[in-house]
Amino acid sequence: MSAAIEQEVLGELRRQGIVVWLDKDAHYTCLVDDLAARQARGEFPFPVVGFRGSFLDLLFHLEHFGSGLDKQPLLIHMPGFNEDTIRKTPVLELYEPGVRFRKALDTLIREAAAARLAPAEIEKLLAKQPTLEEADAWLTSAVSQRTFGLAAALDEFGPRMLAEALAQPGALAPRVSGPEEMATLRSYIHKLTGMDNAWEAFYAGEREARELDRLLHQLVGWVLAVEYVNDLRRPAHDEHLRRLRSLSAPLVKACGDLAAQLRKDSAEAYARMADEVEGFLADELAAMTPDDLGQIDTFQEEENRVLTGAVDALRAGAWSKAKAWCEVRQGERSFWVQRDQLRRWAWSLVAEAAEFGETLARHPRPFEGARSLDEAVERYAASAFEVDRAHRRFEQRRLALLDSRLPHYGALREVATELRRAHRAWADQLAKDFAALCKEHGFLPSADLRQRSLFEQVVHPLTLASEKVAVFVIDAFRYEMATELVEELKGAGTVVDLKPRLAELPTITAVGMNVLAPVAQGDRLTVAGSFQGFKTGEFTVRNPEDRARAMGMRSAGKPALRLTLAKVCEDSTAALTKSVKAHQLIVVHSQEIDDAGEANVGLPTFESTLRQIKAAWHHLQLAGVKSCVFTADHGFLLQDETTEVRPFGKKSDPQRRHVLDEHPRAEAGMVNVSVSSLGYEGLSGYLLFRDDTAVFATGNAGASFVHGGNSPQERVIPVLTVTRKRAEQAGYAEYAVEVEPQDDVVGLHRLRLRIGFARQTTTSLGFAAARAVDLALRVPDRPPIRVIIKDVAGPSSLRPGRLQVTVGEAWTEVFFGLEGPADERVRVEVYHPDSTEKVHGATPDRWYSVSGTSRGTTPPSAPPPAPEGWASTIADEGIRKVFLHIEKHGVVTEPEVTNLLGSARAFRRFSLEFDDYLPRLPFKVRIEPGEGGKRYVREGDR
Repeated sequence: MSAAIEQEVLGELRRQGIVVWLDKDAHYTCLVDDLAARQARGEFPFPVVGFRGSFLDLLFHLEHFGSGLDKQPLLIHMPGFNEDTIRKTPVLELYEPGVRFRKALDTLIREAAAARLAPAEIEKLLAKQPTLEEADAWLTSAVSQRTFGLAAALDEFGPRMLAEALAQPGALAPRVSGPEEMATLRSYIHKLTGMDNAWEAFYAGEREARELDRLLHQLVGWVLAVEYVNDLRRPAHDEHLRRLRSLSAPLVKACGDLAAQLRKDSAEAYARMADEVEGFLADELAAMTPDDLGQIDTFQEEENRVLTGAVDALRAGAWSKAKAWCEVRQGERSFWVQRDQLRRWAWSLVAEAAEFGETLARHPRPFEGARSLDEAVERYAASAFEVDRAHRRFEQRRLALLDSRLPHYGALREVATELRRAHRAWADQLAKDFAALCKEHGFLPSADLRQRSLFEQVVHPLTLASEKVAVFVIDAFRYEMATELVEELKGAGTVVDLKPRLAELPTITAVGMNVLAPVAQGDRLTVAGSFQGFKTGEFTVRNPEDRARAMGMRSAGKPALRLTLAKVCEDSTAALTKSVKAHQLIVVHSQEIDDAGEANVGLPTFESTLRQIKAAWHHLQLAGVKSCVFTADHGFLLQDETTEVRPFGKKSDPQRRHVLDEHPRAEAGMVNVSVSSLGYEGLSGYLLFRDDTAVFATGNAGASFVHGGNSPQERVIPVLTVTRKRAEQAGYAEYAVEVEPQDDVVGLHRLRLRIGFARQTTTSLGFAAARAVDLALRVPDRPPIRVIIKDVAGPSSLRPGRLQVTVGEAWTEVFFGLEGPADERVRVEVYHPDSTEKVHGATPDRWYSVSGTSRGTTPPSAPPPAPEGWASTIADEGIRKVFLHIEKHGVVTEPEVTNLLGSARAFRRFSLEFDDYLPRLPFKVRIEPGEGGKRYVREGDR
């Protein structure tokens, strides 16, 4: 036992540095004195100092320790002290930065004697309250007798042997050939797990079974019952189970370790055994409630009950409760959830809903008590944006995962609807409070928060340093979206600053985009037409070219270089460096978010656009751009069935969120502001807005978001400034993606992938390599087709808009769907979307079906060619000719196939392997009976 605790203390010293050993009952004083003596002789690697009655003497010995920056290993033994009394001693100065160590002597004895002695013998010794020296002598005497045969094997490999025997009952049979070996095995099981005669009588099994099989059957029941009972938050109902709560911690741990090993190494066997034990304990399990259960789902019914409880908690608004249940079942923590794809989705939705609901509850009325427009903006940027971010994330996961096949589908739909209603009520109140502040204090904030002064106050000063500056003008880049980029853009040598501003009214592209250019004269804006642009000097700013010209002339004396987001992402570093070389100011224009929202495909694509923005920033840094400013023309409001539609005159009179009228109408639910009071010249009249989030009836429906109004979601825009103090360097390591197609499951496509260092490269330096690399899926050269990643299984994780794949040998399964204008079959590519690392992508050797979303659209007559022909993936020349014949002529008969393959035997082999070739084809093939045998027909042809 002394040796065991010595090794444990050594491990703590190596890991933690300073270790303070709180020995309340002074059981280990002699052991520590021996360690100190051995350290003095050079036989123990770390210094040992013990309190022996005098703090003065202790401080004298500690004088040379703890003064450096690094926590050098040091063991301080404090007999008679606990966590409270140690704080009243001079050792507190070392106790705080160090780590506490403590272990009761009875715990040490139980751990050291586990699997060596029967539980009753251990408890008998503990009743005598032995010293450490007495316990050492007792254990040495008890186990000194040498073992042979099965006993020796169990002493060395016992837990692993039992796990193998439980998964494969015949594995242990050759070693247990008679009564003596049977007695040895039963004794070992009793010592390791505590299983006793009472349990064998309770969980007897079949009398006709062999004695070994019956013992293993009883062991499974015992192990799972012990884990279940000791994970409960209340005592078991069944008296045969209740007593298992009194087992010692080492026995409980041994049972838990055995169950965990079975789940890890023998999943199918564990599922079968757990179902059997669950059936036997049906009455006990029927009496449990979700609140009774702990963190380990030993039985499937436990996971069923907790999922039901989590959904019920959502319906009751108990967000924290549902969230806590989700957290202990994330990743691969729940055996049963990992085995059921649909249940994983259900848990993911519960987690997202709980997060959304909890965020809503945390910010009930953010603008209550605000005294100015500026204060409201600051409050929204400080915390209220979290609600809108949680709402968007929830809607994205709902769209991806809410499926009629999910368990509790109806209840989850109700939860989604209630959350939408709650958010709508919250957003309406937020808009009303904001409108009230506007009516009282005016619709314009102070000069530092106005959109019209952004260029002069933020961008132009950056250009004075003679460094290259890029301005990203991103259509509909909502404030909460920018918060997602902040953490990702932070890094060594990078300064990231996010501040809010208020977009000009109305919050439409023609206003917000053009006012980002330096078009203000003092604090006034001269409007061209009816908000078609703004006049400045000799020309009018109406479009991206005008904006780049105005910005460049103001700061560099010539038009700025104008690039699109897509071009920045697609160009090579060399090409981009050449493009920006002659320009100090670069304007990057992006319409992806706004276009997606207007086309009603915003939710599936928002995250991928955020990834593009990050990638573009990285590319520009490599091309020599030092500072980037990301901003927007306006935000938006997401739309759903809770959106109210209000009439206003004829449907052609209003825009969706505002009205330009000659008169200031005082109507219920609306606010108005004169155009002149907004600092506009060249245009008269009044702007009318809803004071909530309702839209005007315009006859145009279908967009997933709207803008143009006065809500904080539409008006609060980000000003995200990112500056690198030193030039960024490209990564040193080079990676390659491996991908293997898998069969579809639950209506989803599936593949598995991993990423490792590229072969035959000399840049795979461990210290220079990333631990994880972001990957994504796309259909090459087919932007209208969207890849929707539903879920992943394995060591990697699903992040917003991409996969974060751990570098290594382990495989990750990816479940995804494809949506496009029409039904067709395509190839997909796994690639690195950010281009921040050198990654060789991969294309699985399979064609995947696309779900068409546009009615009346006919699919293309033939899919676009893959980078390499599909026929090249079929190695056998004869079989390749068969499918090329089908592609060209639409049908091939059995005699024709036999002729192409050369023999009847080759045809029989083709028939057996036919299904294996189908995933490689860009078309479907069905088999029909014919006069001369089978006919292989291309789908759609006869």
